[in-house]
Amino acid sequence: MLPGVLIATDLVLLLLASILIVRIRRQLNRTKEVYSDFWIGLEDAVAQQIGPIAARLIVGEPRLWFAIFTWVSGRSRREVRGFHYAGLSNLGPVFAVVLGLIVVEGIGGGVLVRLAPWPWLSPTLIVVLAYAAVWIIGLYASLRAFPHLVTERGVLVRYGVLGEAWIPWRELDQVVEERRPSPGGMDGLSTREGVATFGVGGRTMLTIRRTSPGIVKGFLRETAAIQEIRIAVEDPDAFQVAIQRGHRASGRLASGST
Repeated sequence: MLPGVLIATDLVLLLLASILIVRIRRQLNRTKEVYSDFWIGLEDAVAQQIGPIAARLIVGEPRLWFAIFTWVSGRSRREVRGFHYAGLSNLGPVFAVVLGLIVVEGIGGGVLVRLAPWPWLSPTLIVVLAYAAVWIIGLYASLRAFPHLVTERGVLVRYGVLGEAWIPWRELDQVVEERRPSPGGMDGLSTREGVATFGVGGRTMLTIRRTSPGIVKGFLRETAAIQEIRIAVEDPDAFQVAIQRGHRASGRLASGST
């Protein structure tokens, strides 16, 4: 009786998973075209089925591995739509120290757990520390693997996998050069009173203003009603030129379609 119940339960779960995958696949074909980016489109497609936080966690794992591969292979520098910002960051030593601490803790912990009477503790510790090391390396790699993008449909600004904002051309008001310190001189995404700051190296160079408030995504939360986005970029002049060209091109396409 029990084996039959287990088999039936597995078949039901497999059927539900198959239906979910098919629905995500169909949704992905639409969202990928909207954002012109596979990972953002995939996360949006999954989020429409199971919610944004679960989607962020599920998609975040393979996205980190992809970031490591892209960084190591140097493929991100060949992205013609990409505008990088990681070269302005001073967080490299911080990541190195954190990674070093994980290694030291792993060695010290490995010695101590050998004294414990539980044989499973040592391999468990190794797996946990290895997983933490992958995340640290992945977060660092994501700053280099995921630059800002200027696409046919809009602008995607990012801070690795920890923050992003999508601005369609119809919602872009203006881009101006404004050099500002980030709040507290910190790197990363911060939001306050309708302003989102993607600080790198403790500063930003450009301000993007929207025609209407939009959403900015952090790693596990979203902030709505964002009217102004401040970003850092290694080549602000080239980034502005690309945005101006993309904006004009989108206007011509819209005029031609009416």
